[in-house]
Order: sequence, then structure tokens, then C-alpha cells
Amino acid sequence: MLTLSSTMVDRIARRPGGLLGYLLYRFPVGHRAGFDLALTRLPPEAGDLVLEVGCGGGVFLRRLLGSGCRAIAVDHSPDMVANSGRLNAAALADGRLVLHQADAAALPVASATVDKAYCLNAFFFFPQPAESLKEMARALKPGGTLALVTAPPAFRRQIARISASMADNMRFDEPGTLAAWARDAALVPVETREVASAGYLFIARKEETA
Repeated sequence: MLTLSSTMVDRIARRPGGLLGYLLYRFPVGHRAGFDLALTRLPPEAGDLVLEVGCGGGVFLRRLLGSGCRAIAVDHSPDMVANSGRLNAAALADGRLVLHQADAAALPVASATVDKAYCLNAFFFFPQPAESLKEMARALKPGGTLALVTAPPAFRRQIARISASMADNMRFDEPGTLAAWARDAALVPVETREVASAGYLFIARKEETA
């Protein structure tokens, strides 16, 4: 079992930075199954404006942009924002991508402007999960959809075997807890699917206006 300092946990997970953060999030092999399932269950379309919260090194963002959509991407790590920009420089240059360094609980995104939102392998580090979900819901248009990949309580032991400090700095939410937060944010749960070795995918839709 590894014992990582709080600073090291930040550097490689909660707020990645430096060369180590770059390498981990430029080649996020462990996240691939979640990326694949999210794109299968909620594929972006060319006319969409999509939001990614916790964009990391920009690998999933690049796949989103491959559809021809426009995107807004947010991360609280300045290094990850810079890495996402480098990886998606063409989309940034032609105005299809806007990047922000910001907190998930205070998104710099106009209300009811986004067709689809994605938050993959980041939610378990958010210190204000309910507020962050409300912010993602606020950004969605009525009828817009959110895809979120996170870790269930059963993963705590698995993570702790790799690093006790990492497990102590993560949150492991029951799907029912996530669904309750979603309903409080005016989102309607649509489906929950297991992601092999990566937790579960939760999809919810913003209620249509009357």
C-alpha cells in the first residue's frame, strides 16, 4: 500500500500539475472505458454546444470535438487547462473551443446554453457535489442531458489498496445518492450503467420547461 502526501494526491489527482500530471492525463488509459461508454450512450452531434467539467488533459475533449460540435471545457487546475488547450489547439484557434480555469460549483457558463454536459472521473473529488450538479444543470438547456462517470462505495477498498491517501481524499457515492442530488437540481435520472473497472455511468436529463 502506498502512502502519498496530500500534496502528491493533489498533483496526480485532485489538482494535477507538472510533468507527472501531464503524463497521467495525456495518456489516461484507465479512463478509456468510461470515455467509450459515455460517447456511446450520449454521443455529441455537430450542432451541439457541449460542456466538459473536469477536462483534465483534454483527451476526452478531443474526442467530443471530433464530432464537429462546439465545446466549453472547465478545470480547476491551470496546468490541465493549458494541456487541454495544447492538445486541442486547432479547435481553440477556430473558436470551437472555450477553456476556463474555474470551480465546478461556480461554472463560468451562461444558463440554459448547453446541449450536453460531461463530467468523467472528476466528480468524486468535488468538495461540493450537490452544488456542482446544480451548476451543470443550470448550464443545460431544457431537455439537455448530463453524462457523469464516478466511483461507487465498493471501489473504496480497491483504491485504498493502491493508495490509502487517495481513498481518503475521494468520495464514493451510491447511485441513489447521486440520483437524489440530480433530482434536487431539476434533473431526471435516465440510466445508470456499470463501467468496467471504472465505476458507473450516470445519465440524467434536465426537465423541459412548461
